[in-house]
Amino acid sequence: MGHVVWSVREGKAGDLDAPEIMNGYRASHPGHEPGLGDFLHLRDGSGPWRVIDRAVGDRFNSPENVLVVELFGD
Repeated sequence: MGHVVWSVREGKAGDLDAPEIMNGYRASHPGHEPGLGDFLHLRDGSGPWRVIDRAVGDRFNSPENVLVVELFGD
């Protein structure tokens, strides 16, 4: 199975419909998908973003694969 394809959204925990800041995010390390408390840097160079919620659909490329993040630090 390939990397999970995520929709990254900036919001609060439980807000899976928050505004999308990136579509098509894939974890940089195979076999280690982002979990709660993990930090991400996006392709546009922004970050670090902390994962505060997530949902996984029934396929690796499901539109229901969502990471909700908050900007961490300054």
